[in-house]
Amino acid sequence: MHGIAWTAGAKWATQIVTWASTIVVARLLTPDDYGLVGMAAVYLGLVSLVSEFGIGAAIITLHDLSDESIQQLNTLSLGVGVCMFLLSCIVARPLAVFFHSPQLMLVVLVLSTSYVVGSFRSVPNSLLQRELQFRDIAAIDSARAVFAAVTAITLAIYGLHYWALVLSEVGGVFLATALTVMRRPRKFAIPRFSTIETAVSFSRDVLVSRVSWFVYSNSDFLVAGRVLGRASLGAYDFAWTLINLPVEKVTAMISSVAPGIFASVQSDVSQLKRYVLGLTEGVSLVAFPFSIGAALVADDLILAVFGDRWAAAIVPLRLLAAYTTIRSIMPILSPALTVMRRTRFLMWYSITLAIVYPGVFFFASRYGIIGIAGAWVVLYPLSAMPLWWLTFKLIAPASEYFASLRAATVSVLIMAVCVVAARYVLPQDYPRLLRLGIQVAVGAATYAGAVLLIFPNRVRTFRRTIRGAL
Repeated sequence: MHGIAWTAGAKWATQIVTWASTIVVARLLTPDDYGLVGMAAVYLGLVSLVSEFGIGAAIITLHDLSDESIQQLNTLSLGVGVCMFLLSCIVARPLAVFFHSPQLMLVVLVLSTSYVVGSFRSVPNSLLQRELQFRDIAAIDSARAVFAAVTAITLAIYGLHYWALVLSEVGGVFLATALTVMRRPRKFAIPRFSTIETAVSFSRDVLVSRVSWFVYSNSDFLVAGRVLGRASLGAYDFAWTLINLPVEKVTAMISSVAPGIFASVQSDVSQLKRYVLGLTEGVSLVAFPFSIGAALVADDLILAVFGDRWAAAIVPLRLLAAYTTIRSIMPILSPALTVMRRTRFLMWYSITLAIVYPGVFFFASRYGIIGIAGAWVVLYPLSAMPLWWLTFKLIAPASEYFASLRAATVSVLIMAVCVVAARYVLPQDYPRLLRLGIQVAVGAATYAGAVLLIFPNRVRTFRRTIRGAL
């Protein structure tokens, strides 16, 4: 709870700045600008995972690593980062040709500099997580988010178009790396495979899993950019970012805290089950109303806040909101199964999805970005079943797991009924911004009321947990 408290405080303290940046930048830039950066992100996100090489997960999970081994892994991390930058220099032009976008080459080259810089951060940041130094991690992440937001707004105002998004991202990486290395500096040593063999083997499984995850989770952007073009990709990317922004603030808190916490209790399954169920319930109570609420008010939200130019994002936003409802609770399972040493299962599971997803998205693209968004709604719950099955087998039975979702699910259904009723009652000639505000108020009030009235025991338990952590 201390870790989540620090992480949550930092995330939500920067949320206002991040939202303000998104609104301002979206009004200054165009779907083409977002689409160009989205094309680069498809490749660069994959390379980013490879450049980390799974070393962070090994350091967090394998508590018996010596200082010498960690120093060798630090050197290995730097070497991989340099290699990924050189690879980007080679493929930048072919990527620009593939996406029919000449400007993409320079964008890829500039963004790739962050791999070399970020490689200095990988090991120190993982050590902070293993040592449960969540306050320091939260402060660094907040500084990065604020710096990136302010930089993006400033550069967009000065008319730098897509470079506002590119340079703000690179600047944030430079700042976060500098602060992390200052807080937890580590030396370097020449890698010797005999010393780090166990860590490298563990990292390999994690790396393959993460790369495969990236392939299947970003294949929609690849298909949209290649088949549908920059404008369609820009609208789809904007809808994706908008619906995932608040949810990722919640899941990012868990992703920052869970690996270190789970690793500390990896030999005690009962404690691990308690953490998994407790975090699942907590995330669902916060994320479910955001996702379903956004789906219900998508038209008024986009048209009133961002303008008519983003109207094409309304239907994809609604569909993606249904998908993010389930996605919000899934990041808890992978780190739990990782500390149970099921990395090989996770690796083959991710490889299978990396093969299936691109084909499905390509087929769905005949229906435009609406088809691609709809594919997530059908495909993701089916692909989550193997993770649920293994979790039920090793950590917690299905009855207890789904019981942890009861409060959020029932309360969200009540909220949805009330918001839909409010939409029909409100006069159509009301300004969209006013309609949006009324719907949000109705949704928030009914959701909070349902949780408090129907599940008072869960609320009391949550309060006791918070008081015990303070």
